[in-house]
Formats: sequence, C-alpha cells, structure tokens
Amino acid sequence: MDKRGTHYSFVPKKRLGQNFLIDSRLLKKIVFHAEILPTEIVLEIGPGFGALTQIIQAKARRVIAIEKDPVLAEFLQEKFKTNPKVEIIMGDVLDQTLPEYDKVVATPPYNISSKLLFQLIQRSYRVIVLTFQKEFADRLVSKPGTKNYGRLTVMINRKTKPKLLENIPKKSFRPQPKVDSVIVKIIPKEYNETVDEKLFSDLVRGLFTQRRRKLRSSLKHYIDKEIPYFPMEILNIEIPDKRVYQMTVEDFEQLTKNLIKVKVL
Repeated sequence: MDKRGTHYSFVPKKRLGQNFLIDSRLLKKIVFHAEILPTEIVLEIGPGFGALTQIIQAKARRVIAIEKDPVLAEFLQEKFKTNPKVEIIMGDVLDQTLPEYDKVVATPPYNISSKLLFQLIQRSYRVIVLTFQKEFADRLVSKPGTKNYGRLTVMINRKTKPKLLENIPKKSFRPQPKVDSVIVKIIPKEYNETVDEKLFSDLVRGLFTQRRRKLRSSLKHYIDKEIPYFPMEILNIEIPDKRVYQMTVEDFEQLTKNLIKVKVL
C-alpha cells in the first residue's frame, strides 16, 4: 500500500487465505442475492480492500466489517473514516464476540469456511450470502448416500437451507486460487429443538469417522469408545439398516432421541 492509498504494493498473505474477488459484476451479484434492506445491519468478514463493503453500505443501514490483517484494517479505517455507516473491526472473526446483525454478506478466507459457518449459524440472522470453494459448497447440498455427504452436510442442513446460486471462475480472484468458487445463500429453518444438541453433534462427528460402516457396528464402536457409561441395552433400540453416510438429518435426530430415552430409563 503506497502513500496515495492504492494497494498495488500489497502482498497477499497465503496464511490468511487472501484471495480477493476483483470482478465488480460478481460483487454486485453477491449483494443482489442478499436482498439487503435499508433498515438492516450487515456483517462482512474479510473485507480486504473494501470493494464489497462499498457496495453493501449503499444498500444497508450499517456495515460491520471484521478484518484480521492489521495492514488492511488500517487501510479500511482510513478509506471509510468519513462514512458513519461503516465500522471496521480489526481482529479474528473466530475469536470475536459478534455484534448484532441482520445479514452476513462476505467473501471470507476459504481456510476458515467450516469453522466460520458453524459459528454463524448459531446466531440469529435472516440471510447469509458467502462465497466458498466449489468443493466445499457442493458438500453443503449433497444428498445422503453420495460421496460428498458428511458431517458438514448434516450439521448445516439441520438448522439451515443452503442453496448454490452462481459459479465464480478462479480467474475472478487475485491472486488466482486453484479452484472455482460458488456464491451460496443460507437461510435459517425450523428444526427439532427437543433433540439434545451436544449428543447430536457428538454422534454425527463420531459416526462419520466410519462413514461407510453399517450404523449398528459404527454405533457400538462409538459407544464403547466415547460414552461407555451408556447401558448396553442401548443397542436394542430400533437402528436403521443403513450405512452412516446414508443417514438423513431426521435419522440422526431420531437416533439421538432414542439414545437419550434409553439412557434415562
């Protein structure tokens, strides 16, 4: 970054996953898909040089942008210092106590995709529109029994409805990544709140370590290793004759409820 405020001398940091989307048409498309209202507060993660921030602030009541790179955060603070609609926070979003917001609109670093998404869906929000690597995005919408179906799919689809909107070719970024990307829209959905959240999460994580084994076999191994205090009668419950990667979200919810029921009895 030189004295004139341009960013041509800035060297992207690979460890921070810095690949900047430079296609203005696609940046506008991301904002378009978010359907931002003038009354809404928008959270942006990894604003980079503020190209997307500039478009968002024209639509929203306020933009809260979190930037981990101190050089870029300083640049953004200077760039938007006279704009009361934009707040720049320097820090790691994964370590932040996030402020209240209505929507999340961003092109975040891909090296935090999974952790970031798990963090965001725990909060109250109306819409999340993010860019992800295509391989990661495909996993979000995979069907049970398919190659890409896994823990991520189950956990995200339990509480949300992800939708892949538009492909972004890798040439649209600087520096250019190795793979293409996708704009993903996520909206919250109603889910079974009577299910024990911790056990559900632990089960999905543990069982998917043996994703191709029959559920009964994988469940026995998981109980022996992780929750030996559960009574062995637990294996007498109705267990679907499926392999782990064929289990639906609803299957995992019912299994969790059945395990809790036997434990209590």
